[in-house]
Amino acid sequence: MRTHQEQNVRRPAARRPMRRASIAVESLEARALLSGGGHSLPGAPALHAGYGSGGSGGGYGGGTGTGTGGSGGGIPISVPNVPSPTPTSTTPGTPVLTPGASPTLSQPGPGVTPPPAKPPLGGPRVAHGHSGEVTKTPRFYELYTGPRLPELNAVKASGKLAHNGTFTFTGTNKGRIDQGPAVYVWGIDRSGQLSSGPFPNRPGVTFDAVVIVSFDSSLRPTAQVMDFVSGATTNLSPSSVHVHGRTISVTVPESALPSTGLPPSQYRFNYWPADNNSGSPSSIASFAPEFTTVQVGTVK
Repeated sequence: MRTHQEQNVRRPAARRPMRRASIAVESLEARALLSGGGHSLPGAPALHAGYGSGGSGGGYGGGTGTGTGGSGGGIPISVPNVPSPTPTSTTPGTPVLTPGASPTLSQPGPGVTPPPAKPPLGGPRVAHGHSGEVTKTPRFYELYTGPRLPELNAVKASGKLAHNGTFTFTGTNKGRIDQGPAVYVWGIDRSGQLSSGPFPNRPGVTFDAVVIVSFDSSLRPTAQVMDFVSGATTNLSPSSVHVHGRTISVTVPESALPSTGLPPSQYRFNYWPADNNSGSPSSIASFAPEFTTVQVGTVK
């Protein structure tokens, strides 16, 4: 007969089987806006973009179209198949800064090459069909030299075309957007036939127009659309810009992005935050997708 003490002895609990966690690592997609360090594409014509807060003269000033654009010195964007070449520097790797002229960047000097892009990490790219959304692992552009703030590290982007003809572009970053100055840009490919893009190590990031949202130090937004084919600049209302925590969005009328070959529902885009509107690769913090563009989605 078991004693009372023996009856109270508990059996050791069986160990539960461990489950192996499966962590999906999203790849880096296939940044920079216009080179401030001399990275125009060989053989490609260059255009002066008016990338800057309206009338502020900062960044890619000197746009030739409508709207106010920046009034400061212009920096060329290489846009294939646009017959509007600009002169190049006589000293390799040095901006042309003659009085009254916009700085024009040449090719890098002998022996000066940008650092190579790191290979994609993880599994296949996460692109959601034609939903117009793409996600990526956080990663700063290898040429970026500005402050590595979480709100400049892109992790998701989207582009949607509504039935009323309005585009909505969004960008989501690793951290909350709560300080300026900062610039958020969406490059738009309306052609589908563009050659290599102008960004070092990012030839797949092609565009012939950009949507730009700039914040000053008090987070007041200025929004513009720059069309590098027509040269037009369209100023957008500050009310078209919305910030929700880590995500910024901007609405753009279809009329500000006329087709250069593709139907609007097939436009492609890339999103890149920057720490200022100088336009040099060193100011562009990250890209989404990392190495290419993604097709916009439609909203029924």
